[in-house]
Amino acid sequence: MRKYLHLIATALFVLALLWQCLFWGGASTLPETGPIVRRSALREAPLVAGLLVVGELLGKAVPALGDLGRGWADKALSPAAERLKADPDVAMDLIFGESLNSTQRVATRGVYALPVLLLLAVIAWLRRPRQVRMLGSRRR
Repeated sequence: MRKYLHLIATALFVLALLWQCLFWGGASTLPETGPIVRRSALREAPLVAGLLVVGELLGKAVPALGDLGRGWADKALSPAAERLKADPDVAMDLIFGESLNSTQRVATRGVYALPVLLLLAVIAWLRRPRQVRMLGSRRR
C-alpha cells in the first residue's frame, strides 16, 4: 500500500480538481445567477475564479460534462437565487458563508480540500519508496 500511496493521493487530488472545475464552470453558466457568481468569483476568490475558467473550457469541450456541472450547481445554488439577485456584490460571501443545502456544503468544502490534497500528494511523492540498487550485485 505504501508503494502506491503517492499515486492514490495524486489521483484523489486530480478527481477533486475535476469535480470542482465542473461545479464552478456549471455555476457560471446558470442563466440567472451565473453572471453574478462569475463576477463575484473574479473579484473576490482567485482559486474559485481559476476553477470557474477551467470548468467553462471543459464544459465547452465536452458538453455532457458542462450539463452535469450546470445541473449540480443549479441544485446547490437554487435556494439562494433570490438573495444572489438582490445583492450580487456579496455572492461569494453568501455561497461560502451560509449553509443552503447539503449539495452546496459539499461543493464549497471541496474548494478547501484542494490545497490539502495537493499538499498530501506532494508529501507522499517526496516520501515514496525508491528502488535500491547495489553496486556490486550486478551479474554477467
